Parts: sequence; structure tokens; C-alpha cells
Amino acid sequence: MKILHLGQIIGGLDIYIRNSIVYAEGDYEYILVHGNKDNNKPIEKNGKRVKEYGISLYRNLNPWNDLKAVIQAVIIIKKEHPDLLHCHSAKGGVVGRIAGFLTHTKTLYTPHAFSFLSTQSTLKKKIYLLIERTTKLDAWLLACSESERMMGVKIVHYHKDKALVWSNAVPDAINELENDRI
Repeated sequence: MKILHLGQIIGGLDIYIRNSIVYAEGDYEYILVHGNKDNNKPIEKNGKRVKEYGISLYRNLNPWNDLKAVIQAVIIIKKEHPDLLHCHSAKGGVVGRIAGFLTHTKTLYTPHAFSFLSTQSTLKKKIYLLIERTTKLDAWLLACSESERMMGVKIVHYHKDKALVWSNAVPDAINELENDRI
């Protein structure tokens, strides 16, 4: 199975995706699509470097850059033919869900905290929520926690059958505690 991750892969999201890939069991092929300015160490899986592409993905809303990012993502998806598109965070989620819809690619979206929750401005909250609702399209919600899943169902209006929880993909610390390693 070929999995394409799309998002601004910086900071905590870099660690999340890196751990998801490195610790995943099974024979998966991974591709990363990130912002042109994201500069992370390459990820290796089974001794092979994970293929990467940079696109015009920037945090701030900019219709020109955002349209460019969608077009670039569509081109990459058509070239790579992933079985699954996993998009991350607000901007990666918008670009990825639109590109996944246009290419008929099965799409998962992990918000890593919905953007409308982080602003104090009532107007921005309404705009961000409208963007979340209108760009969900055919995507599945893959939440990091049960509370994020419930917000996706109740506030963003994902159907409960298309909203899943996947706890953080880090090695199980409980096993380490039981073995007195921590």
C-alpha cells in the first residue's frame, strides 16, 4: 500500500509523521508532500529514504498560493497514484481534501486540533469553521483523540461512521513502564 502524507511538516507534526512512518509495521510505501520552506531531516524506512515533494503550502490564507498548492498536489497524486492520502493540520487538510476529491483518492484528515478552536476572533472562528465544513468533501476524519473526533462529528458535521480515532503513533510507553525501563 502506498500512503501519501500531505501537510506543513514542521515541529510536532514532523515528529508525529516521522514516528508514524518509522514505527509502522507492514510493507508500506510512503511519500511526503510538504511546504517548500519545510526543511526537515529526511526520513528513512527500511534503509530507504522516503520520497518527498515540496509545494506552495504556507500557513497564511492566500488564494493564489492555496490554488497553486492544490494544483501541485493534484499533479503529484496523479503521478504517484497513492492508495491513501493522509492530510494533516488546517492548511494541509484543506489542500489535501480538495486534491483527494479531485483525483478520487481515498482521503484521511487529521486536524491535530481544529483551527477554529485556536482563534479569539469570532469572525475568524466562523470563517475557519466554514472552511472545515465545506472542504470535508469525501474525506474521513482520523482524529488524534476521542474529544477531537466528537468535535468533528458535532461541530464540523462529519458522519460518525466516517470519524475515527487513532491514538498517537508513538511506541507504547506502558510496556516500557512494566519493564522498569523508564
